[in-house]
Amino acid sequence: MFDCPISTDSVLIRKATDPQNYSEFSYIQEPPTETPQPQGQQREVQWGGPRVILKIEEDISDQQPAIELEPEKKNEIQEKFEEKILELIESLNARANAARAGAFVSLRAALQRRALDGLLSSHRATLADHVSKALRRGKDGERKAAAAIAPLLALQIGEEGVEEFVREVRPALAATAIDKSASLDTRTECCSSLAVFCYLMEDDLSEILEVMRMYETIFSGSYLKGDGSVKVSGAAVEEGAWHAAALDGWALLLPLLAPSHALQLLTTQPPSFARLGDLLEAVSLEVRMAAGGALAIAYETVTEEEDGDSPLAGDVDELLPRLTELARDSHKYRAKRDRKVQRATFRDILKYFEEGEVTAMSVRVGTETARWGSWAGGAAYAALAAALGGALQALAPRCERLRAALALSPAPLAQAAPTRKPNKLQRHLQNTAACKARTVARNKNRDKRSAALAI
Repeated sequence: MFDCPISTDSVLIRKATDPQNYSEFSYIQEPPTETPQPQGQQREVQWGGPRVILKIEEDISDQQPAIELEPEKKNEIQEKFEEKILELIESLNARANAARAGAFVSLRAALQRRALDGLLSSHRATLADHVSKALRRGKDGERKAAAAIAPLLALQIGEEGVEEFVREVRPALAATAIDKSASLDTRTECCSSLAVFCYLMEDDLSEILEVMRMYETIFSGSYLKGDGSVKVSGAAVEEGAWHAAALDGWALLLPLLAPSHALQLLTTQPPSFARLGDLLEAVSLEVRMAAGGALAIAYETVTEEEDGDSPLAGDVDELLPRLTELARDSHKYRAKRDRKVQRATFRDILKYFEEGEVTAMSVRVGTETARWGSWAGGAAYAALAAALGGALQALAPRCERLRAALALSPAPLAQAAPTRKPNKLQRHLQNTAACKARTVARNKNRDKRSAALAI
């Protein structure tokens, strides 16, 4: 049973003053004439050899404050977290480009964990300056990181200074999105972030239309040639993700317009509905899928909900053969994964144009549920989830703009605070107390049985 011999006078002491160190034992040799002072519960254990006294020393007084001090510990954790945020903001002044890029990445990861509008509102001018300078003068790594954090910062700084932040950061995002000196990954990130940025923060319709026109100049690179042939050059393939991001951004902003305004835009200005249909022939899978989603959103935006009539019905009839072909594509020159993703996407799009049905979806956002039954709602959630990540759940209960975008109720319902899951230490203490109670109960039953047998 033991690695070392135990004499009759040995005492086995369990060190349990530290709840985490419950498996450490030590052996203390005491004089046979002295009787150890009881400091805890004692129990004699017989293993067929010499009698050994098992003494359990548990400091119960240290267990109770674990729950009572929880608010203090929570405040301490919050203070340390805010100190870390301030350190990251200070790191944005670093001289090395890589250090600034790393600070942006770390700051974005930290802001996705919890809401800090009270802290960041006093640094909104500094943050706007750092983001705009990084987008205009930084290298690719820093520019991409600054573009990724822009929508998250706009939500985190609060409503008080958001107009100034938008006014300074939005032009920098738009300029970088079309900057040929930036890498394709950076331009793609700028297009995606700019769309979410304008979708959530921009209230000026003229600014939204300007951004949509800028997007059209980007994905026009995937239009068919003048003779109707498909562009198959290396640039068309390499820039596919950039064009798709611009097309997704254009489709995300289109439902912000009134149906009559959207119809006028599709009939009098580029891109027309038929021009969007030409993008279904693009060589890039990303562009084809983005074009299918944009067509569904455009048709949905201008269609009257009451009678279901759409002025674009004639154009849709011309697109149905191409949509059917994409939904059943089995060409071996395409990658197997590309064929699978394309068929799954265009089956839903074809079903919508033929039957007018959209699959209803729902997603849990914290303690609430976001539901949508439209192509515009699905595109909005996909864009927000990609841009905000984990901050979607942290900011949804308190950010009105985000709640409106997710079609949640204007304000959180008044309800009791949900029960929090106990942490690891609390679970350990609860299990220890339950185990001790079971042991005491069993010992009492054993003592009664022993007394009965003795009688």
